[in-house]
Amino acid sequence: MTNARARLSRDQWIDAAFEALTSHGPGSVAVEKVARTLGSTKGSFYWHFANRDELLQAALDRWEVLATERLISSVEASGEPAEVRLRRLVDAVTTGLAGRRAELELLAGIDHPVVSAAVRRVTERRVAYIVTLLVDLGMDRQKAEHRGVLAYSMYLGQMQLVHSAPDVVPGSGADAHALADEFVSMVLAG
Repeated sequence: MTNARARLSRDQWIDAAFEALTSHGPGSVAVEKVARTLGSTKGSFYWHFANRDELLQAALDRWEVLATERLISSVEASGEPAEVRLRRLVDAVTTGLAGRRAELELLAGIDHPVVSAAVRRVTERRVAYIVTLLVDLGMDRQKAEHRGVLAYSMYLGQMQLVHSAPDVVPGSGADAHALADEFVSMVLAG
């Protein structure tokens, strides 16, 4: 078979949908737009997916793995003490915020049930991981839960600042790392 349906795999559709999702938000994951990007037809799409929501879910699943699970696995694989892992996590997520516009787009798109469920899962997983690190550091669980929510809120606020007032937040270099260190110090403060 030499038609587009035979040439394009499900993963190629997901790759293109993921790119659209992370570049322009959930609204850009439209069958016709993604098909045009791939130089294909809607018919090829229906060879692999029942509907747009299934494609959107696949793109969101990929985002969840790449933006959360892979990072957590990387931090955990270091085997370092909890405070070092927390600093590594904060440094990783706060020094690359300019490239994470997708996170804001996803938050803006939570009126869609598929997007809302994915954002909720990712948020809960991220906060739970922060809580785990804080408990590993000896913090009382209830306090760790409060600090985990505050830390994640600080991350979201910093991300918003990077996109709305980029000159306010250092994006790289020594100043960015110093800000990440201050972030951790605030989370750990008595």
